[in-house]
Amino acid sequence: MFHQLEGLLVDKDIAVADLKGCLEVLVNSIFGRPLKTRYRASYFPFTEPSLELDVECVECSGKNPHCRICKGTGWLEIGGLGMIHPNVLKAGGIDPHVYNGFAWGMGLDRLALLKYKLTDLRVLFEGNVPYLLSGSGKSC
Repeated sequence: MFHQLEGLLVDKDIAVADLKGCLEVLVNSIFGRPLKTRYRASYFPFTEPSLELDVECVECSGKNPHCRICKGTGWLEIGGLGMIHPNVLKAGGIDPHVYNGFAWGMGLDRLALLKYKLTDLRVLFEGNVPYLLSGSGKSC
């Protein structure tokens, strides 16, 4: 099972900077604090350019070479994004010479795992409502 949070914006004169700003506000809101971000080139057929979004490790901030979450890299991949490919706009009846936009997606399960420091995603699907509402994330 997989749950995804997605965003799409189409308007005139949208830039990659708009996309980055939107995602940085979202990430900082989800985690409740500013996190360092980095963008890596990638490929998705529906966006051009395509990027992947990494955030600094929420567990160790890259300071623990034995970190169970980032494996010592200091970074965690949380989503894919990019500027909408002109052919996608055309297929939707939108003139790509007038409009452009961006799209992004993030796995909600992965975000929950990181935010609540869960060690096992299965806890999200076991139906233990009191545990889920507690936000404890202490065991799994």
